[in-house]
Amino acid sequence: MQASPPADGTRPGRESPAAATPTVALQVLRLRLQDIQCAIDLCFVERVSPLVAVQQVPGGPRYLAGLMNYRGESLALVDLGIWLGLTDGEPYSLDTPIILCHDGQTRVGFVVSEVFQAEAAAASSVQMESTFAGTVSPFIAALNSASGQALLLDMRRIMQLDFSAASLGTP
Repeated sequence: MQASPPADGTRPGRESPAAATPTVALQVLRLRLQDIQCAIDLCFVERVSPLVAVQQVPGGPRYLAGLMNYRGESLALVDLGIWLGLTDGEPYSLDTPIILCHDGQTRVGFVVSEVFQAEAAAASSVQMESTFAGTVSPFIAALNSASGQALLLDMRRIMQLDFSAASLGTP
């Protein structure tokens, strides 16, 4: 007696077309922080814009690039590279990108070196989650896709931080 073919029309031993298509785990925005390739889950990204007028905050933490006015709301503008402890930040220009992020409660502007593209990250490209789990790392996984390798920022955790909490101190 011969086995009947699968209901999806494929032959035994072959994957269905749906099974061969990678499952999209999340949509990300790929970016560069100095020499580090990173990605942010697009669900946190409200807008990407060039650098705007910034109000400096004397005595503020080094990573606080200043304050910006966004639709009548004062927002902290954080240099993510400096916050991550990378070397001194790159000089800002009018082309320096700002990524406005919002988690439903908090809105923060992040200065980055460069924004590359938005892309779908297949579930198989999200790797090393267990390595980052349970740590205080600002990353939650590594992405390994056709666009290259990148570190996925833990935006849930980052958006909960109080970037203005540093006290005025002597330099």
